[in-house]
Amino acid sequence: MRIKSFTGPSVREALKLVKAEFGEHSLILSNKRLATGLYEVVGAVDYDLTGSVAVDLKAASNRSGSAGQGGKTSSVNETPKGASSRDSGRDSGQAFSQATGTSMAAELKKELKELSELKDLCVSFVTRSGSPVSDVFNKLEENLVKNGVDKRLARKILMNTLSGATKEKTADIMYLKACMRKKVYERIKVKDPLAARGVVAFVGPEGVGKTTTIAKLAAHHALKGKKRMALLTMDTYRIAAAEQLKVYGKLIGVPVEVARDIRELKSFMSSHRDKDLLLIDTAGRGQKDASRMNELKLLADECPEMKFNLVLNSQTRDESMYESVKGFGALPIDSLSFTRLDEGSAHGSILNAMVLAQKPIAYLSTGSRVPEDIETASRERLLSFFMPN
Repeated sequence: MRIKSFTGPSVREALKLVKAEFGEHSLILSNKRLATGLYEVVGAVDYDLTGSVAVDLKAASNRSGSAGQGGKTSSVNETPKGASSRDSGRDSGQAFSQATGTSMAAELKKELKELSELKDLCVSFVTRSGSPVSDVFNKLEENLVKNGVDKRLARKILMNTLSGATKEKTADIMYLKACMRKKVYERIKVKDPLAARGVVAFVGPEGVGKTTTIAKLAAHHALKGKKRMALLTMDTYRIAAAEQLKVYGKLIGVPVEVARDIRELKSFMSSHRDKDLLLIDTAGRGQKDASRMNELKLLADECPEMKFNLVLNSQTRDESMYESVKGFGALPIDSLSFTRLDEGSAHGSILNAMVLAQKPIAYLSTGSRVPEDIETASRERLLSFFMPN
């Protein structure tokens, strides 16, 4: 369905514009008087996405002929003053193609702006009309928000779902819910940074559970995966942080090294280059702590082979979560991990963070037991968190 607003000096005149563009089978969604004295009518028409689209290349090329100061028109084959004979002999077909491409890009930009405005208009209409479609929309939106999905993201998911539905299906809640699940599933990205040999540093705000996460992963890979590994820590700020990791290392049977600076860390990395995995614990940092964030940036510059996993508390409120994602976005973050999933039942914040960061999800910590309460993220598992049946 295509939706567009039309204005005129009267409702009758605005309706004429609707009929002229959309034809006799157009639908009238709403009408109102504007502050300017004009009347606005919102019209709609069904359209076939599989149908062919005619493109007037000649008209497009004529529009693209306007260039230079004052909108002077010139032929695409015209040779500018001072141009060499080589330039004037360029293939005219290539010039036409470039001119047409420029014109079409401008047209697309204009269309995208109009589509954005129409999308906002469509959301407003759907949510306020009191129709069966709006009832379904509001119920599905409420379910997503109840599960922790940001309302803005929930509306985007719903509008994308509705845009692909036929008119007969727009009030079918079971059908739309199935379509939503498919669209959300397609957006979920997962990754296991420990699947291959490498060095992974775990970073994030203070108190999110980085050390415990590392201990769980180390126990799993050392005891069950039989991988050779070492644990390195740069957390010399927190009292007993290094000692905590040493206790875990002793229980698991892997070496633990404490690095006071990047130079020492690189030395330890070199001495353990025979290992399959090196897991690095870092001190908790607030995204607004410039000095400590600069240390991490320097670490990334000094160790380009290192992957960075951002660990976040799944129970953190949205705005704080967003600030953390944006703050640590200054680093080459490879993936995300989430802790404390056992402390709440709404996990939409994980989807919110994933969409904002544009990074895959690696691990989910579901309790305090080491190593039992951690799992490698899967799309199916995450979908069950975001949209439980």
